[in-house]
Amino acid sequence: MTNKLSLYFHIPFCVKKCDYCAFYSLANQNDELIDSYFQALCRQVSSLQTQSVIKTVYFGGGTPPLLAIPRLIALLDLIRTRFKLAPDCEITIEINPKTVDYHALSALRAAGFNRLSVGIQSANDSVLQSLGRIHTFADAVECFDSARRAGFKNVSADIILALPYRPHGTLVSELNAILSLNPDHISAYSLQLEEGTPLYKRRESLILPDEDDEEEEYRVLCNTLSQRGYKHYEVSSFAREGFESRHNSIYWECGEYFGFGAGAHSYYLGKRFSAKPDVNSFIEKSHLSPFAPTDFDSSPILTDTEREEEAIMLGLRTAKGAVIPENKKHIGIKVHSLGYGDYDPRTRRLALNSRGFRVSNAIIADILG
Repeated sequence: MTNKLSLYFHIPFCVKKCDYCAFYSLANQNDELIDSYFQALCRQVSSLQTQSVIKTVYFGGGTPPLLAIPRLIALLDLIRTRFKLAPDCEITIEINPKTVDYHALSALRAAGFNRLSVGIQSANDSVLQSLGRIHTFADAVECFDSARRAGFKNVSADIILALPYRPHGTLVSELNAILSLNPDHISAYSLQLEEGTPLYKRRESLILPDEDDEEEEYRVLCNTLSQRGYKHYEVSSFAREGFESRHNSIYWECGEYFGFGAGAHSYYLGKRFSAKPDVNSFIEKSHLSPFAPTDFDSSPILTDTEREEEAIMLGLRTAKGAVIPENKKHIGIKVHSLGYGDYDPRTRRLALNSRGFRVSNAIIADILG
């Protein structure tokens, strides 16, 4: 392990839960519970002992601004007091365009937040409505304008592919609309129908693209973003030069991170562990120790073999790739011959391209099998 650490804060509160969302989040909660959760996060931060330099801080959700802007600022102030932050520390907060205005964004920027991740998802209002989103594309346009005026120079946009009710062949026009906002980074995901979500329950009535249409959307996405100067540096991420998400890169490079909050995951002190996705349980156990809300004690330390396999599995999610075993070099040669990536037989480093990312799970299974 290194002497560098990243921090993740899960803020599981939403105005309303999106119809496709399977992440742990709670809609329309009262301020008393939210404040109790904030106090619990502060207790956990105050009790964690580390000499590591903090490289990145990420506030995800849910919808983090629902913690309330003054609390977010107070929490970041506490983080600065408790830990040593790197001079160029990347501090990201996820936002829904409908939940912040210029004044809120200005306050966040002045407090030290320096990167935004904006959940746009689509530029088509009818599609957004079908997903249960609370914002319109006009809200996203206003949000980006406010963010730039507030001084944010690093703003990411989320896009979802394979959405229901998206008219055939209209992804290009949606991408052009989103790119007109001049995002520095784009995260793009294919819709997953997760069991237990409202979208899954009404799956039989959805008008979804078939496999060929989804593949075409992915091709259009990659080609359009490449032509506009975005590098496909990770399976679901595209960035202009110098705007890659440093926090997410920590995950793919097997770096250490500590997750605060209900449902948050960590990789710290050689273990992968997580907190129970239960706000009340987290609040109660936060009085005991930073590890009390998690399964740290029962989680095993990763073996050398497990770490090596994780380095391959996670590394192949990125354009940097990973070094594969000598006895698997034939797979690297085959991947290269099929046009799925580059393989250097001298270093045994395999790096997938956009086509290869699409079949990365199968490639990784072959290498680790």
